[in-house]
Amino acid sequence: MKYPSLYPLKASFIIAAALLACLPAAAACPVPTSGKLAICQPSANSTVYQVPHIEATANPASGSITATKVYIDGKQVFLAAGADISLFEGGIANGWHHLVINAWDDFGRLYHADEYFAVTGNLPACAPSSVGVRICAPAQGQAVSQSLALSLGFKGNAPIKRITAFVGSTPVFDFVPAPGQGQVQGSGLGTTAGNHTLNVVAIDTNNVSYKSSVSFKAYYDGGCPPLGTACNPGIYPSTPNDGDDVQSPFRVSAGVQYNTASIIAMKVYVDGAVVGESAGPVVDQTVSAPKGTHILVIQAWDTAGKLYRVTENVNVQ
Repeated sequence: MKYPSLYPLKASFIIAAALLACLPAAAACPVPTSGKLAICQPSANSTVYQVPHIEATANPASGSITATKVYIDGKQVFLAAGADISLFEGGIANGWHHLVINAWDDFGRLYHADEYFAVTGNLPACAPSSVGVRICAPAQGQAVSQSLALSLGFKGNAPIKRITAFVGSTPVFDFVPAPGQGQVQGSGLGTTAGNHTLNVVAIDTNNVSYKSSVSFKAYYDGGCPPLGTACNPGIYPSTPNDGDDVQSPFRVSAGVQYNTASIIAMKVYVDGAVVGESAGPVVDQTVSAPKGTHILVIQAWDTAGKLYRVTENVNVQ
């Protein structure tokens, strides 16, 4: 079974250094009938934005599950000693992929499930074309989330032994490459909203430094600290929530909170197409979409030129 690529795929080796604590927890995967293995996330033939959450569980005919393996496009990416899988896999490129999960019980019986799904919105591959540091994400002048994501390429006259990224003078990413590795991705790194300079330094085994920098603008993406009452300005959706199952047409309702300047425009996008808008800090829109998983984006702009944005996956039943 084959699907067309959403983006050109590259065979470059990428490691995604995602800080998984920043990702939301998902509901438990329902236990399937006896003798079955079920994949709960992602749903079959769905499109997932950025880091896919792979969730599955097996229910043996008897005994217990002793090993579960996860394969992406024929390559094993995870091994668990029990029946339950909950994995955020950040190294999957944009495009269609084949997910296979196999589990074995203590009698040696095999339980199997597989499906196809697509990834979009992931960071670009970033192979360097010459000696030095290449910054592919964020791009020069780009507006990005406060949950900063990086895509870096690096190459030295000698092997690179360490690569560090700074927002201004604050270190946000520190990485020791594997031998021969020339690319790395990191996400969920975090910075303040506003204008910044990203400085990246790679050091080779001869202690020679290679440097590069870009300027970017971080938009407000909301969120509150675990303690205290202060919150960041951002868009706070009322409905739907990320990962919700909805019927078409469905209601999109959201508002900007804690903004320091007046909101002059909001827009709602489904798979990149504008489907609703307002001229103030609240949007309440009825949206139609075909069955399947869609990427819902809500953006807002204030009088100071600040950009606010949230992104969700929505499953139309």
